[in-house]
Amino acid sequence: MAVNINFGAINVNAMTRDGTVSVGENNQTGWSAHGKQNIGNGFFYGMNFTTNSMNNIIDNDIVDDPVNDQDGIPSNQNQTL
Repeated sequence: MAVNINFGAINVNAMTRDGTVSVGENNQTGWSAHGKQNIGNGFFYGMNFTTNSMNNIIDNDIVDDPVNDQDGIPSNQNQTL
């Protein structure tokens, strides 16, 4: 069953790693996302009140997020109007 969805506009405020805004017929293969985060105090959501907080992150590695991405993913994409 086909469903029609009509948008007057699509507004994007920010894009993050491995994100997309796609409209219409599309084929998106071969995506890779690599990253590293050091979160010392975690994530806060909503209203928060934190006092006297001290965080130590000991990150002894030489290279952050070493990437050797040789996966070469072939793809083809056909678009019609």
